[in-house]
Amino acid sequence: MSRHSVVGLHLDAAVVTHVLDPRQRARREEFGRSIDESGIDFLVLGGARPDAGESSHAAIDATAAATILARHTSAVGLVVAGAVVRDHPFNLARRLGSLDHGSHGRAGWLVETPDRSAGSWATADPVDAAADAVSVVRKLWESWPGDSIVDDAERGIFADSERIVHIDHSEIFSVSGPLNVPEPPQRKPPVFWRPATAAEQIAARRTADAVILPDENAVRRYRAHFDPDAARDQVLLIDRQWTHGSALPATEADGVIIRGFTAPDLPALLDAVRREPILHDPRRTLRDRLGLQAAEAVLSGGRSAFPVS
Repeated sequence: MSRHSVVGLHLDAAVVTHVLDPRQRARREEFGRSIDESGIDFLVLGGARPDAGESSHAAIDATAAATILARHTSAVGLVVAGAVVRDHPFNLARRLGSLDHGSHGRAGWLVETPDRSAGSWATADPVDAAADAVSVVRKLWESWPGDSIVDDAERGIFADSERIVHIDHSEIFSVSGPLNVPEPPQRKPPVFWRPATAAEQIAARRTADAVILPDENAVRRYRAHFDPDAARDQVLLIDRQWTHGSALPATEADGVIIRGFTAPDLPALLDAVRREPILHDPRRTLRDRLGLQAAEAVLSGGRSAFPVS
């Protein structure tokens, strides 16, 4: 699939709180309509790494915010930050799978990797734990095949339950599964990673669908270090700070994520990045918008969770 230059917006806690103010219900409707009409490919919710000394904002849970925005949008992708320091991979798989169903194939996951002092479900290295969590989540998404649902009311059969399988994952995390949510519409919602260290870059190269880098030089170094002809289908994005009055920036990467704007900046920002209508077809999934190939299967066989006796 051909790839166009991808544009995402990172909504910080203050902007999300403004948009979803319960006293201003019309605001979220107007925001959703404007975002869809702008042709922006996706929004990132959560996952900000505040500078030292930065004052904290009251924050709305990223998944909850994405679920609300899914009701008021029809085209834009919704990328939710999530870390294994807070959520077990089973919970992440369930929440993101549910969001993908609710948004008709527009969900994505931004992997967060906390420092070692933060604590975690796992005692292993945080980067290794995050990479293993990605593997668990993808297997769980596949454990209940979407086409196993037959919904045959006459015979009283909802699903071919024998095809629902355990994943029996036993590495850093030990998860048998299956997931209690059917396979998402995208099969594998895209996994984003913003690596902060060399170890994270290696893990991101192995596991992520989209890698977020700080600037053009980082993109060149990343491509030079990792084989550009490798079979992995991967999107490279760079972070760009918003400057009032600036146009949509050109980049050597596959796209940009614009951050650092305030709620009052939104109208001017959306005007600056407005895209052609063909690029925001509401029938397109987030994988489509990123130009990713169809997701490959990661489970082979597997013991049935509901074997027919």
